[in-house]
Amino acid sequence: MKNVKFANYDAKVGNNVAAAISSCSHCFHDAATDSGARTITFSGLTFGAKVTFKARYTTPFRAIYYDLDGTLTGKGAKSWMTPYYLHNVWADACTVETN
Repeated sequence: MKNVKFANYDAKVGNNVAAAISSCSHCFHDAATDSGARTITFSGLTFGAKVTFKARYTTPFRAIYYDLDGTLTGKGAKSWMTPYYLHNVWADACTVETN
């Protein structure tokens, strides 16, 4: 995804708040046969003031977001965003952010 501007992603339905970016396979069924784990590349993203969450994960919670320029993660060029799994947390290399 390149040079995309997001605005007005602040809707809330129940406990779910809209996110500008989301990746899923059979999002509404935890027994999906697709294991996910796709890597999606991002650059040149702009998020408006009404974007509550930039990204979220749904079933099967395995997408990998590669940020070429830091506009998705805010962590600088060539940074990564993945769902939380303890084995992916490396001291001094990762930050854990929760919604």
